Order: sequence, then structure tokens, then C-alpha cells
Amino acid sequence: MGLFNSNKSNPNQTATRHTLSEDWKQLMNKIDWMAAPGMANYVNGLVSKKDLSSEGHWAQYALNKYILPIHKKKSNESKKKLFNKKVKLSMLSLACGSAHIDESLIKEFNWPITDFMGLEYDSELIKAGKEKFNKLSNVKSEFQFFDFNNPPSINKKYDIVFCCHSIHHATDLEKFLPSMNSYLSDDGIIIGIDFFGPTRFQIEYETQKYLYEIYDLLPDHFKRDLRTEKMKVTKEFDFDSIKAVRDADISESVRSSDLRTLLFSNFPVVEILPMGGTILRWLMQYRAGNYLHDNSDHVLISKLLQIIERELIFSNKIKSDDLFFVLKKSTRF
Repeated sequence: MGLFNSNKSNPNQTATRHTLSEDWKQLMNKIDWMAAPGMANYVNGLVSKKDLSSEGHWAQYALNKYILPIHKKKSNESKKKLFNKKVKLSMLSLACGSAHIDESLIKEFNWPITDFMGLEYDSELIKAGKEKFNKLSNVKSEFQFFDFNNPPSINKKYDIVFCCHSIHHATDLEKFLPSMNSYLSDDGIIIGIDFFGPTRFQIEYETQKYLYEIYDLLPDHFKRDLRTEKMKVTKEFDFDSIKAVRDADISESVRSSDLRTLLFSNFPVVEILPMGGTILRWLMQYRAGNYLHDNSDHVLISKLLQIIERELIFSNKIKSDDLFFVLKKSTRF
């Protein structure tokens, strides 16, 4: 999703422009932890308690539990006022990137959105988003430049404010959170999925102990780093330093620990659900493709690791780094 990076010479370019590249997409199929067997089913199931084959996607869960009731309520209000016109829902997406997720919510999951605003930092991603939404004839769309640390004032209020793995890139939370609240209508909701783990992609001490122990037990062919053709085996578990994370992306999880505290203490919480990643992201980062083999044992080990993470989260031994959340408008700003 869209990032803020003050080090860029082009003020409208970010580190996420590479997401438009086919080479990048192919690489992600090998190194992204979400590419491991059964991972999408596991992560979505934490939210919906269903399999993907049984409408268990988080977007379907959000539609049924939150979006459709809002739509129905607005429809009933319209009928009471004798307007009898088709009700339209509006949505603002924060750091929407190329808007491929937003497009999917409308086209594939039938979110009844007819008025869309996409906020994004990168000019090329904005261009890609406009191209997608120009093809959606039943949706009025607009895209606007957006910087987390200098969020624009927007006069219009939206029924839904949406974010997907984007707001953990915000540095000035004290400025950003009131702005996010100002975009929401009084009876609207914020729906999001994001990373709330330790700042700068670090790992809490208690979680590290599980990771070192589990990683040590894995066979070497699961420890191959797939970012290069050499596929070097990393014998011992390790993770990037604070400096390495910052140097790679100045905005990466810059205040994600604070975000968990400040967001959920200042907005009325409707629901917070785990989406994992606390163990699995770090075990499988750069290594997910090692599990993508016809050998059924590879798939079984992937699913066994999912069970281990799930039980550690449910027993409160570790926190879920990724969360699905629904919030209401705050009166604290």
C-alpha cells in the first residue's frame, strides 16, 4: 500500500511503486509469507471462523456483519422520508495504493459502494487506481494526493473509512488520527486490516523464544532464502535490525506499537479480531516458496505451524501482530 518516504527525491514517488511490476508479483509468490499453503484460509478463518470455500473471507464477513446493515438502515430511513431513491454508500480508502483491493471489494465481494475516494501518496499508483475505477461504471470515484503526516482536510464525510496494511506507516499519529476521524460520518464505521506488531518490525522477547525453538526444528530445505538464485540456507533464526528496517523503508512500522495503543484507546471499538503473523510472518518471510511443493508433508508442516501460532494467540502467550478491526467515530478529537 501507499507509503510516506521523506527521503525520495520525487515527492510523489514511494517505495511501493514496484508493486505494479509483474516481476515483483512473481517474487511475492515465492517469498511472501501469505503465499504458503493454506495461509489465506488460516488468516481469513481467524476472522470469519469459516473456510474460504464457505464464504469465509474477511471481506465477506465485513459485508454481512457491518456493510449491509448500514446499507439497510439508510434504505429504511430513505423510505420513511418518502425519498424512495436508491441508497448509495460512500467509502474513503487511506493509502489505497493502486486500489486493487478496493476494486475487489466492490467487484468481487459486492460491497454496495457507489461513491469512492482514494487517498494515495504515489502519483503512478494514483494513475493505476484511476484506470481501474474508470471501468466501474456504477461508481463515482475520485483520487487525491495523501501524506499521512500532513493529511488533507476533506469537507465530505464518508460512511466507511477503509485501510488495508497502510496506517502502520504513519509517523505523526497525533495529527493523522484526528484527520481520519474527521473523514467519517457520525454514524459511519472505520474498517481496517493492519500490522500492530512491534515498531520497526522487531519481535518481542517472549515471541523470539518460540521462533528460535521452532526454526531450529525445521529441516534445512525450509530455511532456504528464496530472494536469490543461490537460495542460501540460514541455519539459525534471525530478523532484521532496527537500522536495516529503517534503511529499507523509512516509514516501515515506524510507530506500529504506538498505533495499537492510540487507535484503540481513542476510538470506540466495535470489534477487534486476530489475523496472525506473529510467528508465521517471520518463519516464512523470504521462505514461503519452500512449502510450495507437491510433497504433502510440506503442506502439512505449513498447516501445523498455523495451528501452533493460532493456539499461542488464543492462549494469550503472544499477541496477534495483524488485526481486523471495526471502529466508530470518536468524540475525543
